[in-house]
Amino acid sequence: MKFGLIGHNIEYSKSKEIFESQGFEYKVYDVPNIELGLQAAIDDRLDGFNITTPFKNDVIQYMDWLMPNADKTQSVNCVKILNDTFIGENFDSQAFMTSLIHYVDNHDAWEFDFPHNIAILGNGGVMPSIKIGIEDWVRGATSVHKITVFARNPKEDQQALTDFNAKDFDLIVNTIPFKAGIDINFNCKGKFIYYDLNYADDTLIKKAERNHNCSWAIDGFDMLERQADMALNWWRE
Repeated sequence: MKFGLIGHNIEYSKSKEIFESQGFEYKVYDVPNIELGLQAAIDDRLDGFNITTPFKNDVIQYMDWLMPNADKTQSVNCVKILNDTFIGENFDSQAFMTSLIHYVDNHDAWEFDFPHNIAILGNGGVMPSIKIGIEDWVRGATSVHKITVFARNPKEDQQALTDFNAKDFDLIVNTIPFKAGIDINFNCKGKFIYYDLNYADDTLIKKAERNHNCSWAIDGFDMLERQADMALNWWRE
């Protein structure tokens, strides 16, 4: 079986390394638009491929069928090619939450069953999956919780990134690509977890770790590995 990854400016990606370590052929298509990537996947007769920034939304119009997670988040990060049809799926939410809950459940320094005040930085293609995953996690909890999205170009019900203050939150999730060069002041007095979906640059991870109140500073490689396993299981069904 042959697989691949379609995205733009993704020279940092570790997906090829992960899949080839398991014995699969895996090609990376760094293309300026989704149409070129899809055509390359067809020409190379791939069995499936991953989608990453900035095409998780753009690719939807080319899908013949969306799985429930992809439809719910309106975001696709995994495509199966079956009988010349494209089936879109999304494992972002499941991989992220599996990773996050693993850390929360296995660290004595964390004081709560789940975070109460949650900040998501960025409103790009992966944000809906992260937000939905957290909402499902805390739904039905007896304690009060709040999720706030901060973005450079905020939409309705979101706040400007310049208004973000880390001291107000006990879980901070950064979804903004590292090349944007954002900075965070981790001047927090209470315990907090920082989860950065980036793994190619650990500047913010190291900065969070230097704060003695940081219970966990996690990068996105753990999530990436879980996504790869989920994608492989789905492609081979």
